[in-house]
Amino acid sequence: LLGLGNSIQRMNLDGDQRRIVSRVGRSILLDFHFSEGTMFWADTHAGHISRAGLDGTRRQLLSSVKGITGLAVDWIENTVLWSNAERGTIQRMDTDGRNKKIVLRDLSQPRSVVVDPNERYIFWLSDGLTPSLQRSDMNGGKRATVLKAADRLKVLAIDHRDRRLFWVQQGQGVHTAIGSCNYDGNIINVFNQPFRPQSLRMTIFLDYVYLTDSKSKRITRVNKYTGGRGENVNSKRMPHPPADVKVVHPINQPVEEIPTPFTPGCNVHTGECVKVCSSHSDTGLCQCRDGFSLSKQGNYCEDINECALWNHGCSLGCENVPGSYFCTCPKGYLLLSDLKTCQELKPCMENGTVCDHACVHTAEGDVCVCPEGSVLNSDGRSCTGCLSADRGGCSQMCVTLYPGRWVCECQPGYQLQPDGKHCAAAGPPVYLLFANTVDIRKINADGKKSKTLLQEPRGGIIALDYDPVQKQVYFADKSLKRIERASLDGGFREMLFSTGLDSPEGLAVDWVHRKLYWTDRGLSSISRSGLNGMDREIFIDEDIQKPRGIALHPQAQKVYWTDMGSRPAVERSGLNRDVREVVVSTGLVSPSGLAVDHSSRRLYWCDLSRGVIESANLDGSDRHMLSENQVGRPFDVAVFENVLWVSDWEGHLLYRIDMRTGRNPEHLRDISIKPAALVVVHPFVKPGANVCLHENGGCAQICESRLGLAHCSCHSKHILSADGKDCLPINSSFTGQYNDQNKTLNDESTPLAIVCMCVSIFTDIDECRLDMHGCDVNAECLNAVGKYQCICRPGFTGTGLSCHGKIHLFIVLTETVSQDLDLIFMLFLVAEELKSASSWPSTGSPLDVTSPWQHNDAVQSCPSTHDSYCLYDGVCFYFPEMESYACNCVLGYMGERCQFSDLEWWELQQAEEEKRRNMAIAMCIVLLITLLSIAACITYCCGNGCYLLISVTLESWRQNEIMNKM
Repeated sequence: LLGLGNSIQRMNLDGDQRRIVSRVGRSILLDFHFSEGTMFWADTHAGHISRAGLDGTRRQLLSSVKGITGLAVDWIENTVLWSNAERGTIQRMDTDGRNKKIVLRDLSQPRSVVVDPNERYIFWLSDGLTPSLQRSDMNGGKRATVLKAADRLKVLAIDHRDRRLFWVQQGQGVHTAIGSCNYDGNIINVFNQPFRPQSLRMTIFLDYVYLTDSKSKRITRVNKYTGGRGENVNSKRMPHPPADVKVVHPINQPVEEIPTPFTPGCNVHTGECVKVCSSHSDTGLCQCRDGFSLSKQGNYCEDINECALWNHGCSLGCENVPGSYFCTCPKGYLLLSDLKTCQELKPCMENGTVCDHACVHTAEGDVCVCPEGSVLNSDGRSCTGCLSADRGGCSQMCVTLYPGRWVCECQPGYQLQPDGKHCAAAGPPVYLLFANTVDIRKINADGKKSKTLLQEPRGGIIALDYDPVQKQVYFADKSLKRIERASLDGGFREMLFSTGLDSPEGLAVDWVHRKLYWTDRGLSSISRSGLNGMDREIFIDEDIQKPRGIALHPQAQKVYWTDMGSRPAVERSGLNRDVREVVVSTGLVSPSGLAVDHSSRRLYWCDLSRGVIESANLDGSDRHMLSENQVGRPFDVAVFENVLWVSDWEGHLLYRIDMRTGRNPEHLRDISIKPAALVVVHPFVKPGANVCLHENGGCAQICESRLGLAHCSCHSKHILSADGKDCLPINSSFTGQYNDQNKTLNDESTPLAIVCMCVSIFTDIDECRLDMHGCDVNAECLNAVGKYQCICRPGFTGTGLSCHGKIHLFIVLTETVSQDLDLIFMLFLVAEELKSASSWPSTGSPLDVTSPWQHNDAVQSCPSTHDSYCLYDGVCFYFPEMESYACNCVLGYMGERCQFSDLEWWELQQAEEEKRRNMAIAMCIVLLITLLSIAACITYCCGNGCYLLISVTLESWRQNEIMNKM
């Protein structure tokens, strides 16, 4: 989900996007509820929190509140939380807008609130005097500071899979960085990352941090562990700066399984207990899992700090983590296999103990030890972990969480399998090509089906490779001394070189820079040319004796080869012949086949004489032996996913083995004569191939290369056909084939134009979805079979092809009557002038205008600084003579700033009416009490000398009359 301009867009990770909700505000905060299929957004300027379906339907306003600085959805309790920096609070409500409640108050400028409902935590940034990251439980209790920072913390995001918090920090000047830590503020990782944090938003998905860039108007992603150069997610520059971004996927909203309750009726979601089973009933009891203890109040679980109890068993160092702990050792010591004892590093005096990694001499004898972060297997010899030979059992990437614990992850385009270790590639099935001396064969990855691609009975084909762009296989014939190419379906064959060759034994295609490389053992050289055979040149012919295998890494600008001469070695060089270096030179006799695994970034080779298969990093470090004397005489190797394929010259067989351990060799059942070079065919084997370079990828108009596959699209006024390649004009419909019922008519309104009309069978075109309609921007497009309809939005009138907002004149009576009359008279003149204008409707009220007032100098549009003056998409107008503003509200809203909906206005009117009624009742009660008091006084006076009082009063009256007559 992406906030862009005044709308919310839906964009996939390949950059394709479409609008799903409009008129949401230009500065919004986003979140979603995956299981409910809804999204929520907060317009920070207008102070609105709204929701809608993930498809844009069922839009609803939930709340109106100013000062929103953070928004988060609790998908377990089905609530929405938001932070308010002005009030210093964090509030929540149900996802339908009910039951509003303040969870936390008296906070110091809270921002960027995030939640982990499974762990029952709320996190937020505090932008006070000391920038900090704060935490509390979901009820607002157990407030704690996770960490404090000297730099300002700008934005906060949460990684639910790794249970880590990510933030952006900005130091003095332009220094910026991305940091992360666990929920307790430990295991902190900070790496410098240049960006502009003014309007930055961030979200986490799998191995990447996705960041918005307001200046370049792009979404970029960086590795969440190391950072580095950002990769653009969207291929094209956006028309507006992105506001907020969220990756919608169930991984980002996990729901942990609840353990069996300890007491009947327990419900972890509705009770007050945290991380436990709880119940509202009196019989409900709270229970905590290992590593946590029940609080004194008995309603939540607290982490036990095992390192503070001194019974953890660690000999030297201990580090606490939520619910557990692990032992650590200082520099110069190693953690033994019991994961508790630290042993000083001392080399073994004798070589009797065979260890995969290292051996340490102790008082009890020699002990095998493992790299930091790895653990010793039950055999007491081998290690497992990210830094061990098996890389933690991961087929691609291994990430260490803390010593003794790691997780496996996959490259883009691969999916982690249920075993949590292996990665499988999406896309078409994998198959192999291998040179069989007299032919080239195509075989399934499991070896069950095979066929001959091409034959050469007189030759000796031992080298081959393929080009994923033009779908061609290149092969070298050692006996006939020539290099050819053919299509992967075997229907095309072309000679490239038939002279200047002696013994071509290795061949590799540079699928990015469009070059062909080959080794010639007889000429002691490596040559290259264009893929069409042009621009042939000698690449290397010095300090090289018997080159055989060759492999390329175009992204790293490197070429690798094996030399079987008197100084056997595996070497590499830059594609421009710079920085030539030896990768491996020891323990080799006849290094033959060579392969690069781009997913694990490792190099694999085999030794024909020793019968071994080895692996190392691309620079030769971390060298490991995978197999020895298990596949006879290995000639060539190929690697993909979790499998290493090997051709055996001695047994004339093909094998597949585990690429990490070299164990469990499996023979592929195929009739082969003498298998030599072999390659794996799949779009992911050779990453970065631009398949659109050749014949536009098969697309009729626009081609985009994504992960080795061509994705076709069309220009405007065209639609993609059913085959996914061709494009059809919008004034025709394609039936698949013509028949007698289809007629071709001449359109008299458009001379020389041919219109195909489908009578019986046709494919309806959704003009609304394809943006091929002519509706006004203030109109909704509704698709129908064979046509579409334009309907003006609420608050606008017109034909649909042209919609204008209704303008309402508001008369505001001031305190002075003369001013009132002047104002009313002026508005009357304005109305009369507008009425006489050509754009004024001939009928209707003079206070209902269907066109903007652009032609009248008495009323102007509001300046850009007042874009948010009128709420809920109301149109703002300025009266220069009165120096005041007025709003034209859309249907359903009213008020001087359109701040009230019809329902809210009705509720306010009812509240005012109730207030007036209460005031009237109160006044009546006061008046009644006053009258009763007066009556009581009169009664009392009359009973105690009322007659005397009346006589005195009459006598006084008579004297006054006499005095007046005198």
